[in-house]
Amino acid sequence: MVALAPLRVALLAGCSFPPLFPALAVPPGPTPIDYAKEVEDIKACAESSALSAEVILIPKDDENGEKGVTVSKSVACFMKMVQALAEGGEDEEEPEQSVSIPLQNVDSEALALIVEFAQKKVDQAGPDLDGLAFSEVPRPLSGPLKEEEGVLEEDATFMDTIAQDLSKLFNLTNAANFVDCPPLLELCTARIAEMLIGKTPQQIRDAFPDAFAENREEGEAKEG
Repeated sequence: MVALAPLRVALLAGCSFPPLFPALAVPPGPTPIDYAKEVEDIKACAESSALSAEVILIPKDDENGEKGVTVSKSVACFMKMVQALAEGGEDEEEPEQSVSIPLQNVDSEALALIVEFAQKKVDQAGPDLDGLAFSEVPRPLSGPLKEEEGVLEEDATFMDTIAQDLSKLFNLTNAANFVDCPPLLELCTARIAEMLIGKTPQQIRDAFPDAFAENREEGEAKEG
């Protein structure tokens, strides 16, 4: 459980406990998301002629070249690291039909979930992405994510399913942070924050033992 965006989680949970996660990397500043701009950026990326129509996303565990995932440009554009490739504007030459992008910190399990999230949004939005919409997660949360106003039912269900396996939720959170997909990262950290609301520091440590294992091992090593 590394780089789990503790400041973002703390803000969503309505408390201040980043010191509980000293082993975790400090995330990008937990600035409120401008969801309208997220939609605009994705649509602009999808319309750019500087990016190939198909993008092959290569996870870090693709040792035999068999786990790459081919997605449409619209799906790939949910990741800001892909949007950056399209920001150069129109090229004089036509882009290649497909481009491969290695994702060094994303495994095939997390990649499949990111693609599932983006593909569902694209399918619901229509060909021109005119109907693209994201859950607007409030800060702080007042209760369960699925009960928050502004959170889409399908997004809450998606996160509830993933949260049944904490390691999968943490893995997806890290992956969404790496590829820079703010709407998905916000949902992930909100789902983690939901588990922390109303808990004492010790209860949080008990709920997420792996988050503190590294610190315990380092402390025991120093004492020894």
